[in-house]
Amino acid sequence: MFRINNFKNLHKFTLNIRKQNFISSSKLQKKLTLPPLKDEALRDEVLTHPSTPQNNHHSYKRYCFYGDKVYNYFIARELYNKLPNASNAELTIRTHQLISRSFLAKIATECGLDKSIKLAKNYPMSDGILSENVEAQFALYILNGMEDEMKMFIADVVDYYFENEVAQEGKIQAKRKNKSPITES
Repeated sequence: MFRINNFKNLHKFTLNIRKQNFISSSKLQKKLTLPPLKDEALRDEVLTHPSTPQNNHHSYKRYCFYGDKVYNYFIARELYNKLPNASNAELTIRTHQLISRSFLAKIATECGLDKSIKLAKNYPMSDGILSENVEAQFALYILNGMEDEMKMFIADVVDYYFENEVAQEGKIQAKRKNKSPITES
């Protein structure tokens, strides 16, 4: 019963978020852009997927591991700061949405990584590859002493998430308004 009540209250929570002034559905959605690295040669290393013969699988997977932990920390930190009145349950739900593989794949696509990742010939692009690559990128920022850039990028990611949520809800409400009752002739 506890979980059901939390999900029922999630809609109210979403409406309360919109009342906070850090989101405006009237603004154009911000384009996510990965910050430039101090050492761009590292980015090329990370953009080469382990499916290619020239990649060192060991370092790629280590970057993914470390970047995953870094991203989780920064997301939790940003949500905690942006949503001071949110309950533990609300923060947990939002965190899980923001760290999901599908959301990370959206970030990768939004940043253009889907066009930059080098795969072996005929190797299919997937949400898993995209999400791992974003995580590897996050590791590079921290390992290059770019914590401030990471904080700013994660703030943009959280705003992007809420802007998408507001836009999606607006589409749903518009659909509901446009539905007319079925009448018989």
